Amino acid sequence: DPDGWIQQQAARKFLRDLTIDVQKNIGSICNLRNCVVNMMMGDRSLLGKLFQISGKDELLFLVDSGLLFGFILGIIQLFVSLYWNNPWTLSIGGLVVGLATNWLALKWIFEPVNPLKIGPIVLQGLFLRRQNEVSADFSEFFANRVLTSRQLWKSMLTDPTTLPEWEKLLAKRFSIFAKDATLGMVNLEEQKPRKLNAASARLCAKLFDYLTDLHEYVDEALEIEQTLRARMMAMTSTQFERVLHPIFEEDEMTLILSGGGLGFLAGYVQQLLSTGSIKLPKFTLGGNANVVSLVGSVIGMYVVSVAIKPKKSVLLFVSRLIERTFRLRRRSYRYWRRSRRNRSRS
Repeated sequence: DPDGWIQQQAARKFLRDLTIDVQKNIGSICNLRNCVVNMMMGDRSLLGKLFQISGKDELLFLVDSGLLFGFILGIIQLFVSLYWNNPWTLSIGGLVVGLATNWLALKWIFEPVNPLKIGPIVLQGLFLRRQNEVSADFSEFFANRVLTSRQLWKSMLTDPTTLPEWEKLLAKRFSIFAKDATLGMVNLEEQKPRKLNAASARLCAKLFDYLTDLHEYVDEALEIEQTLRARMMAMTSTQFERVLHPIFEEDEMTLILSGGGLGFLAGYVQQLLSTGSIKLPKFTLGGNANVVSLVGSVIGMYVVSVAIKPKKSVLLFVSRLIERTFRLRRRSYRYWRRSRRNRSRS
């Protein structure tokens, strides 16, 4: 056969039969869990990037909510201090405000899990409301960075739980191929099992290097992004809540306690200023010193909590605050014009 037609047909049959074997044994030769875990452990920054992409709005809410919750709780602290003249109310109030602010923010992100309708208002956790958006970001990240064809093949051919299965599958396929090609006269499994296993192991060790041209086709054929997005969008609220919440749960207490510590520190500084333990040069506020000091403590606690973050976070917060201020102004103007138009018509 000078054109190699017989060899081509034999190779095509071998690959077709091998593909069928792979499809039938996909559960034993592919361990998706180990693939993802090993990938994340090998590059720990991936988990952080996934967390930032999937929970970007929730992270911004944790920063921005300090202003709202801190102000509301600070007003309560203000009235308590006016009726209970004790300098320690500043420090203790700062501690309570810091703890409560982060606790309320976390609750607001993930609770209630299922939509709760109260009249015309529907309450649900901020993260759960973004299920479709998060599903798209999550699936795109996994399809392009984790569950790619290259990573899947590398995992299958190196994972201790799947590599032996690949070696068995290839050895069995070699034996069947040789038996068919020799019309049953050669049975490698019985006649030369050691050489058969050695050849299978050697092929597994070198197979990955010959799959370079296959990855693009596999990525398109698997459609991991589309499949994963559809499955995530079809999740119930309870199931979807477990996508991101476990990452927060590991550090929830740390986040809440750090907020309380910063609140106590800011309140303690205000306490020292109000009692005269720390004096600022030429700094007098007259009879309204207590009120101004308390208001300053509310603002100071939030400023300190933001200032210790990276510079980028501070600039981002300022830009978002300016943007929302202009947005509120535009909405107020439109509402005023609409009200005026309605009054003129009536």
